[in-house]
Amino acid sequence: DLSNPKHLAGWCAMLLAFFGCFRLSNLVPMSKSNFDPLKHLMRDDIRFNDNYVLVFYKWSKTNQNSSKIAWIPICSVSDARFNIQEHLKNLFTLVKVSKKSPLFTFSKNNFHSKFSLTRLLDTCVYKAGLSLGDYTWHSFRRGAAVFAFELGLTDSAVQLLGDWSSDAFKRYLEFAFDRKVSVADEISKSFDMYAKNL
Repeated sequence: DLSNPKHLAGWCAMLLAFFGCFRLSNLVPMSKSNFDPLKHLMRDDIRFNDNYVLVFYKWSKTNQNSSKIAWIPICSVSDARFNIQEHLKNLFTLVKVSKKSPLFTFSKNNFHSKFSLTRLLDTCVYKAGLSLGDYTWHSFRRGAAVFAFELGLTDSAVQLLGDWSSDAFKRYLEFAFDRKVSVADEISKSFDMYAKNL
């Protein structure tokens, strides 16, 4: 129910996790008492432009000393259900708090943590009739990597998108069957050309 600020804040977190390929630890603290403005997103870390939202990315698992501080653009999509820009604007309108408040604040003194977002995701997965064991917050990050790969982005672009320091992300990437056939066909054709010269 996106008229409920708690649900809206959770949906915004889900959209950022997917479109930004963010780890949950980039977005929220483990618990409310662990909120650190030097690590976790605040309202002040968001800038709105005509076609995208800028997210101030200041800390991550692979950037613990904040050496790679950057603004990450998240482009708007035309489908209103998934338009992060509009959902964030709605959240900011519904819940008026300081710019230094946690980004996913849903009432004057309450905001999402890893615990509350995990419970919210579990509720959504359960209500959708899906298996709880098959979906975690990492599913957004993994899904974004697979989606980008399927669009034809290079391994290095996918690695950059998700801020992976190693090639561990490659275990998520799977070729669609028709792409496998296409690759196999290219290998066969190339081998035929090579074999003619033997």
